[in-house]
Amino acid sequence: MLGGWLACALQAAQESWTPLFDGKTQAGWANTPFAGAGEVEVRDGTLVLNQGILTGVNWTNDFPTLDYELSLEAQRVLGIDFFCGLTFPVGTNHLSLIVGGWGGSVVGLSNIDGDSANSNSTTHLERFESGRWYGLKLRVVSTNVAVWLDGKQIIDLDTRGKRLSLREGEIERSKPLGVASWSTTAALRNLRWRSLVPPKAPVQASLPPETRAAMDRLVSAMTASHEGWDRLAELCDTFGARPSGSPALESAVDWILERMRRDGLENVRGEPVVVPRWERGTESVEMLTPRRERLPMLGLGGSVATPPGGITAPVCVVNDFAELTRRASEARGRIVVFNAPFTEYGQTVRFRTQGAIEAAKAGAVASLIRSVADDSLRTPHTGVMRYEDGVPRIPHAALAPEDVARIAREVGRGHPVTLRLEMAASERGGVTNRNVIGEIRGREHPDEVVVLGGHIDSWDVGQGAQDDGGGCVAAWEALRWMAKLGLRPRRTVRCVLWTHEEWGGRGAQGYRDAHASELARHVVALEADEGTFTPRGFGFTGSDGARAVLAPVHAYLADRLGMGPADSRGSAADTGPLLERGVPVMSLHVDRARYFRVHHTEADTVDKVDPEALARCSAAMAAMVYAIADLPEALPR
Repeated sequence: MLGGWLACALQAAQESWTPLFDGKTQAGWANTPFAGAGEVEVRDGTLVLNQGILTGVNWTNDFPTLDYELSLEAQRVLGIDFFCGLTFPVGTNHLSLIVGGWGGSVVGLSNIDGDSANSNSTTHLERFESGRWYGLKLRVVSTNVAVWLDGKQIIDLDTRGKRLSLREGEIERSKPLGVASWSTTAALRNLRWRSLVPPKAPVQASLPPETRAAMDRLVSAMTASHEGWDRLAELCDTFGARPSGSPALESAVDWILERMRRDGLENVRGEPVVVPRWERGTESVEMLTPRRERLPMLGLGGSVATPPGGITAPVCVVNDFAELTRRASEARGRIVVFNAPFTEYGQTVRFRTQGAIEAAKAGAVASLIRSVADDSLRTPHTGVMRYEDGVPRIPHAALAPEDVARIAREVGRGHPVTLRLEMAASERGGVTNRNVIGEIRGREHPDEVVVLGGHIDSWDVGQGAQDDGGGCVAAWEALRWMAKLGLRPRRTVRCVLWTHEEWGGRGAQGYRDAHASELARHVVALEADEGTFTPRGFGFTGSDGARAVLAPVHAYLADRLGMGPADSRGSAADTGPLLERGVPVMSLHVDRARYFRVHHTEADTVDKVDPEALARCSAAMAAMVYAIADLPEALPR
């Protein structure tokens, strides 16, 4: 039986429905960054998803993963395809309820055992009328997903033994909770939810005295020390940028492994992962008209090269994908320049990842983006981009926001702008990198593992100090101080520094596969990959029971480090593959007001890392993982 700290009960569940939409604003909902999305607006008490290719919104606040009901009313305003694509969590998996898909009449869940909503046991046909409201209700429990349409139950799916997943493609961006429409204008209203968890009387909980004493020792010692910053500076100054597949990264891994052993960590090792290698080569952008000037630029990771001699062409400036679609005839044979101002990273980054695809579909010869940044000192930002099978591969690069704004002004004045783009980028095949691992073995349950870490690879510019050298050192320091203070919790604490995060996550996938047999004994996985600015709190994705158990830890961190309560944004790039296998995950949240000034730029150097903020991040991570690792019983899933 659970006792003491683990006797925490869940907070009382609400009997009544809780609104998800106030009918006046888009509060709580963010536009989903789909390529070719239409405009989202609030009109006449409804949330309107205007016709695009795929248009949607994501719920940004906490939401349960099981034992809930959700209801809404939806209407097809214009178009002939689905007017409600509701993506929702089912435990650690997700499904989409499609209403009006495949030509307008299909209702069903995607995917069940790999089959889409139009071809599985949940498929239901209905004649939908445009301009009419339809009531929908969804119920999700551990064994069942049920759906009602206008009060009539049309789906009753026993989920036991079935493989639940989303269709491949952009609908993945709707996780964990989102609503979308396809080539259709949809209107939504009366969105609400309620918990099905029976109310329980709250039980006061506190940390065990011996656990709190150990956490106090860690926080006091670590916040008084700048040794972590000194180690980060040595790493950055000695090895510089650490792109996947590079000799610099492998040399840095050798250095870390040697230092971890010297620190007294256990089971220190590098685990090999085969990763692709891309090299930037020489590159430049020169403005030829209305006056000649060389512009700062960075090729985007994975881009193809230009032909010998480069590409010289006039520009076509667009603000978004919708404008590009409208002006496709003007883009043909030109260099498309995306002048998309930064709103939030998840929305603006789509021009980096998808820009070359959409520009090529319009017949452009190359594409350039306004760097994904909320501030700039004429410093371009790189990052990964993608191509799509069947679409021509054109060169894709980033300019500084200042230069894209200037190009747009010149075009607006009626001054044609011509650019010459030269890029020698190339793929270099696969090479072997390593994930870094070091441990403090548990004193009672060494086979149960609490993971924390960051990604040791970086882009090939700057020093990778904020992204993510600081996160790696913060995790490493947590274990080093446990060893230094002689603290050994009940369970094993494992520091993992993943490779290849910037290029697609082969390191995270490799760790998941190499440790598949022990993932059931992974208690939680925590990643720091938002920079190491002042820590603000942790995100947690896991069960409500686990969230209740962690409440006193968050209260402790609020008292000692001024951190806030947990939110539901626990997943990060390298912990995502573990979450898919049922491992609860956490993410360190920091004050990111200055993060995107240096993110993926030459300016990401160690002087941008504040020693005190790094120490507080590391202390917060150390206290959190020590508390979890020292639980009398494992964190409930």
